Amino acid sequence: KIGRYMVKISVIIPLYNVENFIEETLNSLLNQTIIDDIEVLIIDDGCHEKRLDELIKGHDNIRIWHLSKNSGTASKPRNIGLDNAKGGYITFIDSDDMISHDYIKTITHRLKADIIFISWRNERKTITMYLKPPKWNCSVWCRVYKREIIGDIRFDENLRIAEDWKFNEQIKYNTSYCITKTLYYYNMREGSILRS
Repeated sequence: KIGRYMVKISVIIPLYNVENFIEETLNSLLNQTIIDDIEVLIIDDGCHEKRLDELIKGHDNIRIWHLSKNSGTASKPRNIGLDNAKGGYITFIDSDDMISHDYIKTITHRLKADIIFISWRNERKTITMYLKPPKWNCSVWCRVYKREIIGDIRFDENLRIAEDWKFNEQIKYNTSYCITKTLYYYNMREGSILRS
């Protein structure tokens, strides 16, 4: 536990039409060096991927919501995750991306800050966080948020793009920490509606 919260970190994963990726993404989480202090919230955004229920059997720290129809944006699934998260810190992973084997362990050691910025890379470049993300990098998946700084802030479900930017514009924090080690691997898949 961390303070009054049930677990240290809640990992929120919106899922839509990435059946070929989600098993690998889930395995990267389940193979973390530390998993006892996390919960994983997967929100199936109308793709009816029932195979997920089989994949998570025996893992009490993973929960799935199956939405009846696609919401058209990552905002609604992420909001469902936020409304149900039990962690003192919140982070987001896109369901076709990958994380390093020590993602959770590295983050856990820095949980005193209000917000943690994570270094990441894709097929073309590596973005190393030294002070804060560059202005163009407004994605929520390269940040870990202390729950208190989110409060009642939620993603705008009317936005199809720039929902990450608007969410982060509302977040106010006093302390931050940058992890310079690359922990997140962004998949530049064409056609993903979860890209912001």
